[in-house]
Order: sequence, then structure tokens, then C-alpha cells
Amino acid sequence: MKNTLRIFARELLGFLTTLTIKKHKPTVICILGEGETSIAREILYENIHQKFPARRNLEILEAEFGIPLTVLGKLSYPDSILKWTVLVATAVARVFYLKPHKHFLILELPEIDSAITRFWLEKLNPQYILIQGKFNTAVKMPQSKTYKDVLLLLGKLGIDKITKELPQARIKVCKGINNSTIIDATFFYTPSPMQAVLEIIDRDTAGLPAQAGKILLLSDSKKDQTDTLKLFPKTIINPANPQVSQKDIVIIRGNKGKQKGLLSKFVKYL
Repeated sequence: MKNTLRIFARELLGFLTTLTIKKHKPTVICILGEGETSIAREILYENIHQKFPARRNLEILEAEFGIPLTVLGKLSYPDSILKWTVLVATAVARVFYLKPHKHFLILELPEIDSAITRFWLEKLNPQYILIQGKFNTAVKMPQSKTYKDVLLLLGKLGIDKITKELPQARIKVCKGINNSTIIDATFFYTPSPMQAVLEIIDRDTAGLPAQAGKILLLSDSKKDQTDTLKLFPKTIINPANPQVSQKDIVIIRGNKGKQKGLLSKFVKYL
């Protein structure tokens, strides 16, 4: 039953992806392979969006539906049937009432399953394909649109001045108000492991218990709360009116869109 629903959802999202691409006619670049695809994605995006409107998938997902969600312009992963229904209805409406918007779409395709990879390549019909490292899926790709070097592809697009930017860290440590430290562990679709967040605190405060301030965790996830309390039992969880002072550490988790207000409240410069 679950597999049948997934196949239905794939076909429906594939249909919406095709409609949206036909409407806006973006220049689609697909990045494939087992190499440093995320780095290639960010280098392409960083250079292209300085000259042309551009979008890219923001996180590499094991969940394949991150691909059509990017095409449809969604920055959060629906977590209920109702939200998926609203997404589908909105996507159909946008095909009819939005004006065409010419732009670049830079999409990193995880090679989860050969059949799924072929499915999305067919729906996306990319103008350019960048292969990084080994690529196992048997796909007929015209030589004229296939590249193995990021700089050659950028040159083909008429971009000569190249900025080699690496992907931004999923977990950011920022200077906060009142000389506090903010750990931005928010996410678009999939969260970083909480253990990775806690390791940052453990490393930064190790051997300095007298100098460390309070630890505040702002997260609705029960697992986040449990994991944090195991390592730091005095952590303050979701205070109603959080106040921070010097050397306090604030961990902010959750969807980036929903937590934007919290980040702007605590971080000095966004």
C-alpha cells in the first residue's frame, strides 16, 4: 500500500514538474554522480545567480521528492496529507496565474535508484548535465549536453569570472546578542544529526565549565530535547521568554522558514 502511494505521488509530482517547466522554461542543469556533487552545485549556483535568476535544491536528500519540491518553489517538506493536498492545488493554480519566469534550475540528483533517477531526468529534461565522479545509472545522454568539469560548463554559459564558493555549513555558529553564541541548526527539509550539534558544544565548552553560560535549546523535537538533556542536563528547553547573556549558548532547530524570526531576534547580523 505504502509503495503504491509513493508511486502515485511520484507520477503526480512528475506531472506537476513537467507542467511547471513547460510554463517557465527554465534552463535546467542536473548534477549526477558519486563525486562532490554538492560542492559543484554551490559553485554553479554562486556564479550563475550573480548574472541570472537562479534556484537550486538546498539540501541533498535521500528523499527523492526534494527534487520536484524545488521545481515547484517549496522550501519545506509537507508533513501531512492535508499539506501535500494544498501543495498540489497551489502548484496547479500557479501554472495558470503566474507569469512565465525565465531562470536557471540547478538540481543535484541523488543516485538512490536507477529507475527513479531516469524518471526525474526524463521529467526535468535538462539542457545541461554535469557528471561528478562515477555515475552508475544507464542513461542515454547526448554528448553535446554532458560535462565533467564545472569551469567548462560555466564557460559554456558565458560566465568568465569564476567564484569558487564551497557549500555553506549545514550548522552555523554565529555571534549573538549580548555576546552570546547562537548555533543555527535549522534546515529546509532534513535536519542535521543532533549529535553533530552537541559535539560542537562539547568541544567548545570542554574543560571550561566555569566560563560557560547557560545552554538554551529552542526546538519542538522531543528527540532533540532528550539527546541534549542526556549530555547537558541543565539545558533550558524552550523558555517562554528567552533571555541571553554573555557566554550563553542558544541552539535553534526547526524549519528555516518557521525559525527565521528567532534567528533574527538572537543573531546580530543575518
